[in-house]
Amino acid sequence: MSGRTSSTANAETVSRVNQTAILDALRQHGPLSRQEIGARTGLSAATVNRLAAQLLRKGLVVTDGHQPSTGGRPSILLRYSGRAHLVSVVHVGATRTEGALVDFDGTIVQRVQRPVVPDVLHAADRATIRLEEALSVVTELGAAADGRGQPSQAIGVIVPGVVDGADGRVTWAPALDWREVPVGSLLADRTGLPVVVENDANVLAVGEHHHGAGRGVQDLVAVVLGTGIGTGIVTGGRLHRGSRAAAGEIGYMLLDRTSLARLFPGFGDLESRVGSTGLTRQARERGIPAPADRPLTAADVFDLVRTGSVEARALFEETLDYVALAVANLCTVLDPELVIVGGEMGGAADLITPGLRDRLVGRIPHVPRLAASELGDDAAIVGAAELAARLVSDDTYVQATR
Repeated sequence: MSGRTSSTANAETVSRVNQTAILDALRQHGPLSRQEIGARTGLSAATVNRLAAQLLRKGLVVTDGHQPSTGGRPSILLRYSGRAHLVSVVHVGATRTEGALVDFDGTIVQRVQRPVVPDVLHAADRATIRLEEALSVVTELGAAADGRGQPSQAIGVIVPGVVDGADGRVTWAPALDWREVPVGSLLADRTGLPVVVENDANVLAVGEHHHGAGRGVQDLVAVVLGTGIGTGIVTGGRLHRGSRAAAGEIGYMLLDRTSLARLFPGFGDLESRVGSTGLTRQARERGIPAPADRPLTAADVFDLVRTGSVEARALFEETLDYVALAVANLCTVLDPELVIVGGEMGGAADLITPGLRDRLVGRIPHVPRLAASELGDDAAIVGAAELAARLVSDDTYVQATR
């Protein structure tokens, strides 16, 4: 009896892995004939025919015309389609919580926006409030998915902090005041779905690697400029998280000897100077005027730079010096092919990337290609959806092993 159970499990596992090999081939190479799928995966014609039929029934594969005839009957082309399945993504940012339903193609089909009430940002119980808000958004997304007749398959959570542990524990997110919060297990218990919780820079890197500016690049760094600063690192085509899942937390880079005389229990040395919070604080200290109807934002500073403000230009150049120091150090250690600039301040990439390039040339061995985030504000959501889809352990999608 035990032998039969083991054999069945093994057969099912092999089938799921082989289905994934077919899906990966179609995602990477576009429409293929069954014969081409066999050549790229090494699967037999009989296996390809059987598994392709299953994937067609599930809607993960669709027909896409015919291959040009070479004299015989033209072969039918098959194309990957992730529209049949959805995942829920919630992005818990410093000033808002955003939710989205995303299909397996990385297309956002529905959004939820929850700006944070200003009083909450300084409330004593803001950590609890923000957590309940995130749980509420996930519930709303699940109901919306059910209403579409496409129940959510998994959940992705994005946070501006360090995430570790099998339970998706947020060990420290200063912008949310979350410390040792088991977000993943809380959501899994509430919904019964698989959950992935990940740092915002990491998911931005994944999103750009699979669907944006980093397609086809095996070694890249995504620099996320938001409330703070962080990086997502892809090396050898894989996300690098480090031994404690804190790789890329460059906001804690120490910039000079004076840094050793201070402690940084919240935001780190670098991000206290270059993130949007540090940037606007310095702007206020230097007397840079805010709009009449609201507080000054990082976007306002960049607008002032574009319109010729001397004070804003001086602050911008100083900030860019710090970012360049961090990027130069990253490049000398990681030697990436590409550095992507994204995040809340990524909208000023037209100002940031040329300035970075000028500061790096002649100062490090190899200056990588620099590019703005192609997916913009959606990069992190798309990346989290990609990771959430990979959690689905039944035969709709299993990440291929390499």
